[in-house]
Amino acid sequence: MDTYGGCCGSCIHLNVNDYVRTKDNCKCTLRGGYHNLHERACPRPMYEYDENRDYYDLNHRWYIVTAIFTVLGLNDNYECINLLHNFRNNILSKDSKYDNVLAEYDIVGPVLAKNLIEDEDSIELCKKLSQVYLIRVLDLIKEEKYDDALNLYTEMINLLKVIYNVNLTEEESKTKNR
Repeated sequence: MDTYGGCCGSCIHLNVNDYVRTKDNCKCTLRGGYHNLHERACPRPMYEYDENRDYYDLNHRWYIVTAIFTVLGLNDNYECINLLHNFRNNILSKDSKYDNVLAEYDIVGPVLAKNLIEDEDSIELCKKLSQVYLIRVLDLIKEEKYDDALNLYTEMINLLKVIYNVNLTEEESKTKNR
């Protein structure tokens, strides 16, 4: 069963090894051309869900935002996704003071995203996360208040870690701090 909302990123025909980072596009082996990971997939039978592909482990790395959008049916909110990608790629990734935060997020993000998507009661939670955290984070990024945006996003992550009882193992903590 396709639990990821029928996005190109979870289709077996999307070649994630042929990836254009700046636009989150990968080559489609069926239709040809490059398609955004978050784009609504082709109708069946062209779209074939790959249950072995972890959509949240692709290089876009906004696992929880993607999960929130998927749960709320907002998969095609490219403006928001692009703003977050630019924030990660052009601000956070270029400053070593954010390395530990990014490393931890890359460990817990996919786990939390999967929990959100598989939680039958997550619609109300995702609405609240969007209203209380995500909209404010986006506004702070637009205002170039990057540390405030990251702190608020981290607060949301910590809340989800408590809700879903997700903690870093000792080994993951060591890997994160390298």
